[in-house]
Order: sequence, then C-alpha cells, then structure tokens
Amino acid sequence: MKKLLENKIIRFLTFAGGLYVLWLLLYYFLIKTHTNWDFYLNYNICYLSDVLLNLFGVDTYIDIESDHVVLFMDGGNYRGIWVGDECNGFKLFSIFTIFILAFPGNIKKKAWFIPLGLVIVHLANVIRVAGLVLINNYYPKFLDFNHLYTFTVFVYGIIFLLWYWFAKKIAGNE
Repeated sequence: MKKLLENKIIRFLTFAGGLYVLWLLLYYFLIKTHTNWDFYLNYNICYLSDVLLNLFGVDTYIDIESDHVVLFMDGGNYRGIWVGDECNGFKLFSIFTIFILAFPGNIKKKAWFIPLGLVIVHLANVIRVAGLVLINNYYPKFLDFNHLYTFTVFVYGIIFLLWYWFAKKIAGNE
C-alpha cells in the first residue's frame, strides 16, 4: 500500500477523488439545501450573457422563474434558454479547483491561480449561454447537439488548458 501511494498519479487521483467526494457532500447537504448560491450563479450567468449579447446589438431580457432563470432574445418573441443548477458551472468550479489543489505545487501559486481560473471558467460558461441563445433562436434544431457536445468540449477544454498551463508553466517542476 505504501509503495502504491508513492506513485504520483495514484496519489493525485486519490487526493482529487477524496476532495471530490467531500465537495459533493458539502454541496448536496449544505450549499444546495441551505443557500441560494445556485440561483445567484444562474442569474449572474444570464445577466453577463445579456450584457455580452447587448454589446453585439442583440436585444435580450431575463425572466426569473421559480428556481431558474431564462434568458430570452428580442424582447421575448423568441425561444429562451433555461439556466438551472446543472448549467451554472458550479460543479465545473469544483472540478477545476480540485485539480489544482490535488496537483503538487506551491500553495501561494495555487492561491492566485484558482480565482483567476474560476473567473475564466465562469466567462467561458457565459459565452456558452450566449451562444446557446443565438443557436436556439436562429438554428433551434442544432441546440441539443451544441448544448450536449460542442459547448461541453469547449468548457471542459478550457478547464483542461488551464490545468495544463498550471502544471507546465505555473507549478514548474515541483
């Protein structure tokens, strides 16, 4: 067992897996049941997507429903994009943070890189929602494919690139 834990990959996977289980327990038993973080994150993504689309001259508005937020295009004359707890990136934040924490390296470097990465992941999710609004209104038959595949690869690709950047350039050979 000791020899197995000396393997850096096994140690990384064990530590990351343990942190992920801890995160899931914290999320489902504390955050999800006793806070409104998910709703505020849902709203923030819609708000920033609204701002982004408005910068490009796309008229949008936000409608708050019971437990989720809908971003409509063109004054509500078109289809809306529903942003719920599964779409807000909160779990992506945890995956990114866990990968960085589990990777060997200087804690001071992690302390500034994690918040920077979270902002980048959040902005990627904003771009994703804005893109889905446009797709849903102009090419609705492509919405499911882009939601399930294109933008999943986009966001997870950014997380991977951030982790790679941290591992190769920030953490160095530690």
